[in-house]
Amino acid sequence: MDAAVPRSRVRLAQALKDALETTPLDRITVSGLSARAGIHRQTFYAQFSDVYDLAEWVFETEVADHIMAHAGYDQWADGFVRMLVYMKGHHDQLYAVLHALTAVRLEHFFYHWLHEMMRVIVDEIGDGFRVAPADRDFVVDHFTLAVLGHLLHWFATDMRDDPYVLVSNLEFILHGSLRASLLRFADRGWSPSA
Repeated sequence: MDAAVPRSRVRLAQALKDALETTPLDRITVSGLSARAGIHRQTFYAQFSDVYDLAEWVFETEVADHIMAHAGYDQWADGFVRMLVYMKGHHDQLYAVLHALTAVRLEHFFYHWLHEMMRVIVDEIGDGFRVAPADRDFVVDHFTLAVLGHLLHWFATDMRDDPYVLVSNLEFILHGSLRASLLRFADRGWSPSA
């Protein structure tokens, strides 16, 4: 985690992950987590509104780190497969948090971070292409939604597919497709005044 994150948050995050090894999320208490982390309840409430808020923060922080640590055309697949392997290795903890989130919040969260990753990739590939900003945004959205759809389906099927096979197939489809999409939009023409 980021060095700027308060130590109390880091300790609470670890306490929650440890607790989720044996206890469902809805049975974990603020008192128990605070005691396990060696902090006062008031410190917990200064950081989070409840256990679910902490769980969402841990989930978002760790997943976002996995996604953005490898944002780039040559690295995204490595980062994505590491994220899926991490999630599969923390299956029960992950599903405890997933079930606590609404479908809309879950989709928005993953869309946001995958969109950030895809923007980095599209900007890298499309450097020098004269593509209208709206068209570039459409390419980013399109490929973000494609990857997001596969990820949400992977969750819905209880992570049935092997992460390495899934990411390899995604990489195979995306390889060249992003560049081809940007070239097609560039060929369609654009002028800054349009």
